[in-house]
Amino acid sequence: MLELVGVVVGETGAERLNRCALTVRPGEILGVVGPTGAGKTTLLEVLAGHRTPSRGRLVWEGREVTRSPDRLRAVTGLVGHEIPGPRTSSVADWLGLYAELDAAPAGAWREKRTELLARFELTSLAERPLEALSRGQARRLCWARHWLRRPRVLLLDAPEEGVDGAGLRILTQMIKESSAAGGAVVLTSVAPHFPTLLCDRVLVLQAGAVSQEHARATPGFATAVATAQGWVS
Repeated sequence: MLELVGVVVGETGAERLNRCALTVRPGEILGVVGPTGAGKTTLLEVLAGHRTPSRGRLVWEGREVTRSPDRLRAVTGLVGHEIPGPRTSSVADWLGLYAELDAAPAGAWREKRTELLARFELTSLAERPLEALSRGQARRLCWARHWLRRPRVLLLDAPEEGVDGAGLRILTQMIKESSAAGGAVVLTSVAPHFPTLLCDRVLVLQAGAVSQEHARATPGFATAVATAQGWVS
């Protein structure tokens, strides 16, 4: 279980997160929605150990890890909007490189290369340089990297943006299988449709703090999230 307790990021009066608190449980798919500038990306960066809060605590499985970002990075995987690393590398070479950098299980890339490329529909693109990929293809490549690594907490920043129908099918299957295997998934979105389709709970972030929480088991779940997002007046 991963917890944020009273987390603050940013200067007084211009906080990106302001006493933000939440809990992510094993096997849970948690959605975080809110307007642009609400702090969604910052929240994922904190959860991933990529940004240290100025106040508050992060707790992983009962142990505080606020000042131990390496512990968080070891168990989380953050998929943002940009592909890290060399843009001139081929798809296959890039995946092989990150399998090594991510300390994937020994031999995982060599043994699962064909399966992984097929699963994310990247087989025909294996020798294509990253700089020649479309946005949707690049997102599938980043998903493939983290699927090979299998982090215990998968963090997805607006993963549906720039993705076609085939990509959404691949993404949805990956999220569901990660959850079924006991991993937690946290995804952000500016619209309610994708989170309400998949998530067990949805948190509404406003000005860096959680203002509402809606559970799938609650009657009117989808409408409540859409209303909080401004999609329903």
